[in-house]
Amino acid sequence: MDALWEMTRLIPKRRVATGCPLFMTESIEENDDTSTNETPNAPIIPKRLWAALVNHSSISPDLVWGDASKAMIRSLANNLASFPLKTTGFSSFKEEFVTAGGIFLKEVELTNMESKIRPGLFMAGEVLDVDGVTGGFNFMGCWSTGFVAGGSAAEFCSIVNSPEEI
Repeated sequence: MDALWEMTRLIPKRRVATGCPLFMTESIEENDDTSTNETPNAPIIPKRLWAALVNHSSISPDLVWGDASKAMIRSLANNLASFPLKTTGFSSFKEEFVTAGGIFLKEVELTNMESKIRPGLFMAGEVLDVDGVTGGFNFMGCWSTGFVAGGSAAEFCSIVNSPEEI
């Protein structure tokens, strides 16, 4: 909540609904001299998701950060931390698309799906910045990376929790 509250001072005239003001501050460049991050300071939340969170927090689309109350910021922070979703069914074919983007592949060790920035963090599927054609390609990518990440995470946990490490 503190980071969001700070926006009331840092960008008081910017509309809250414009986009997430929180950015990834650590880039792969800090950990790997051989690669570059193509989108430095990328927002940590996609615009459409941010707009939904602002709306769900009962914040007017025209409200500027300087006019936001602590209660509004608290509501937004709570929704960021635990946004409730209710699944009611499925839609018709061709409406199953999700927001593109995700974690840059340059930030992932592809042999085990472990983060190069946060060792011990394994990722798979649609959290990765990979887009595929519908018709099973996205599913296969999710299943494949999930298999690798799951096995690697289990191996990581067994090494970390082994008697030699204690």
